[in-house]
Parts: sequence; C-alpha cells; structure tokens
Amino acid sequence: MSRLLDTIKNLSIAFQVQSSVQGVIMNQTRPITRTQPTAEPVGTLQQQAYDLVKARILNLGLKPGQYVTDSQIADELSMSRTPVRDALRLLEHEGFLISEPRRGWKVYSLSLKDINEIFDIKVVLEGMIARQAADCDDEEKRAALRETMERMKQAAAANDDEAWIQADMELHEIIFSMCPNGRAARIVQNLNEQWWRVRIGFLAMQGRIERSTPEHETVVESIIAGDGEEAERLMRLHLNNVRDELVRLLVNLVLPFVEEGV
Repeated sequence: MSRLLDTIKNLSIAFQVQSSVQGVIMNQTRPITRTQPTAEPVGTLQQQAYDLVKARILNLGLKPGQYVTDSQIADELSMSRTPVRDALRLLEHEGFLISEPRRGWKVYSLSLKDINEIFDIKVVLEGMIARQAADCDDEEKRAALRETMERMKQAAAANDDEAWIQADMELHEIIFSMCPNGRAARIVQNLNEQWWRVRIGFLAMQGRIERSTPEHETVVESIIAGDGEEAERLMRLHLNNVRDELVRLLVNLVLPFVEEGV
C-alpha cells in the first residue's frame, strides 16, 4: 500500500497536480538539466524567443492550459513583438501552442487521443528506423550503440534516473544516425518533444526504467546483429508497451485530478 501511495504521489507531482518532481522537472527559474533539449536563447531574435518559450513548455515553467502573450515575451527579452509572434506561430505549427484571439497563445494540453496519435506514428516510424539502422555497417556507430546501452544498464542498476534519461536520448540519436531516412528521424524527434513533459512524469514512476532497459537492450542486440525484421518487431513491441502502461496510468492516476490535460 505504501508503494502504491508513493507511486500516486510521484505521478501527481510530475504531472503538475502538485508543483514539481524533485530532481526531474525543473521550475521556471532554474536552468534546464542536461537531460532536456537545449534551451539557451541564441541566434536571431525569433530564435531567442522560440528557445525561451519552448524551454519553459518542456520543463513545465509554462503549464498545460497556461497562456503566454507576444507582449509578455517581447518585454522580457527587450525586443519588438514581431519576432516573438513569428516564434509563437512556429511553436503553434509544431504542436506546442494554440492561438486564441484576444487571449494569446495557450500551452497545448495532451489528451488520451493525442497520446495515442503520437504513438501510432512513433510505432510505425521508429520500427522502420530500427529496421533500417540494422543495415548500417558503420562499426564506430555500432560501438557507440553498445557503449551507450551499457551506460543505460548501469544507470538503471544505480537508480540514477537522470543518467538513464541522458543515455536513452543518446541511444536513440545513434539509432537515428544509423538510419538513412533523416526525415523520419526528425518527425519522431518532434513527436518526442510534444510528449516530453508527460514522459518525465512517466519515468518518475517506480520501476518503469527497470522494465524499459531490457526492452531497449533486445532492440540494440538485433540492430548490431543486422537483423532488421527483429529490430523492427522489438521496437514496435517496446513502444506499444510504453503506450499501454502510460495510458493506464493517465486514466487511473492523473487525468481524474487535472482540468487541462497533461
């Protein structure tokens, strides 16, 4: 019973039923950890605004259902509203914001339908990517895949969630680089960013990393063995397992307690 209560508490915090997940989700005033997509505002004015707002969405500095305005960001960055509007429109196009007349842009809330649509695409594309990656004969990339998988296993054994998430991101980046279809990888990366905030909360659940690690290992072994069909089958199986467990958790432990989705 105590473990169940701890699990519910972790998930509720992670999905902003409460304020934060210690050591996993960073608040608006702290820098993003190395496990999260880059957020330093650099480059053009539009890029600066884009990086700032996107970072806050990903780390829950801007929560689902919360509004942001071009004037607010323009004042904060000491720039005109035009590059900020362009940045917000781009984030809307990428699925992170919804424009509402006279109110600004609302941070998109993911529903169960959204989660299922994301995973419908991920299952197909990442399965194909794993199959094509098995044809890659670059020994340096294969060695990097082995080394990163070992780091994932070590992090799981040490209960080091941050190290595991970092290794997981690197592992998938290597697999993407082994696939000749760069467009497919870019689509998957965009989808992963759309459910990033949900994923962090999902990984906060006790035992999820331990269950996921051997699933990753079987995919990696198939890719290194050059067995594309098996790599695709195992990748699809892994992603469907993630989807099924995530949906159960959202239905039973999260969505009943939030108004705007996740």
